[in-house]
Amino acid sequence: MTTLRATLTRTAGCLALCLIAGCTGMGSQSRPDMEPWPEISRDFRIEALRTRLYEYSSTFAASVELAATSIEQRTTDPAIRRNAVLWRVRAVPEMRKACFRLEPMSGLVDAWVLARQMDQLFSEGAGATAFGPFQGEVVAVSRKLSEQMQAIGGSITVSPEARADFERRIIQPWLAANPLHDITFARESTIARFSEQSRDLGDLPQSVGTIEELAIMLSQQMRIYLADLPRQVQGEVDLLRHDVLSSESVASLQSDLDAATTSAESIAGNVGRIAETADDLPSLVEKERTLILEEVNRQRSLVLQAVTVEREQAMAAIVSMVAHERAELLNGVETQRLATLEWANLQRRDTIEEVRRELAGAMKIARTERATVVEDVRGIVDTVLLRIALFLLAGVVLAPLVAHIYVRVWPKRAP
Repeated sequence: MTTLRATLTRTAGCLALCLIAGCTGMGSQSRPDMEPWPEISRDFRIEALRTRLYEYSSTFAASVELAATSIEQRTTDPAIRRNAVLWRVRAVPEMRKACFRLEPMSGLVDAWVLARQMDQLFSEGAGATAFGPFQGEVVAVSRKLSEQMQAIGGSITVSPEARADFERRIIQPWLAANPLHDITFARESTIARFSEQSRDLGDLPQSVGTIEELAIMLSQQMRIYLADLPRQVQGEVDLLRHDVLSSESVASLQSDLDAATTSAESIAGNVGRIAETADDLPSLVEKERTLILEEVNRQRSLVLQAVTVEREQAMAAIVSMVAHERAELLNGVETQRLATLEWANLQRRDTIEEVRRELAGAMKIARTERATVVEDVRGIVDTVLLRIALFLLAGVVLAPLVAHIYVRVWPKRAP
């Protein structure tokens, strides 16, 4: 149940991160300085690393599920069976959490450390005797998964020697200081320590994708989580059944049922022999036999009813928890959506106000220009009218003079 809650919480966190990333940034970061990290190749692609981590999480889950289920089916020891259930229920979500980190390099380091921690736990740590005769199979699976993670780390380094140096410088110190203490896989993540070390030496390449890329990543993670949800719920139910019904209780219940069956068979045999020797008591024998069978059936019904009640209570608790987590997830999404809409409305108001100010300034400039043009046209018209008035005035004043001159000059020229 704890792992199921963590799975739904991680899903809600991924969705919230995608919404925040879509509101705050649309691009990707520039290429950082790689000189403090000489082991890492300068031309490796972060998208390819993220894809390999996703594929490794599925391979890890399939390998652990197959090995744990095989051990559960073959063992007769309740402790080993519970350890197998605990291994697949706790290890798979922990590895998915590491591989699905938003920053692929941090996810690589965290998944690499977890693979090495699991190998160390089952080979020489606290879980070295947890699976009894099946311990060799568990160690082989853990060793193979650790080697696959080393291959993924080698895909981004310049050479196998550089990969070994990176593992010795980054992975080994954390592994030596923080081993796993039991099969619950409770551990301290490497993200905080790796972030501090990256800040001191220089940031490693990271990627903050576009909204479309983040949506694709979230869709892939959701498909993987939903595909694994039935197996995860079944594992949690099996683990709950092991914890509620202890091995001693199951053994005692089985012993009581065997004893009751043996007693019933013995009584039935005695009744048969009595029936053969005492033909005068058939009705009494039949009555006793019926009472015994009814009592056995009643005891069996009580046991089945108790088991059914326990199962219904467990399923009701799981359904209630899932509904609560779903309600919290929907509330978080609604809150983010309202915040995004409010931000968009503020941006729209600011844009409209800016356009309004620009339009007012343009209209003011147009009015000024129009007034200037009107003044110029008015000056030109006044000048033209003044000239016309002067011409008319000159015509009125000079017309009598011209007539007088003409009258005086013309008669002299006539003879």
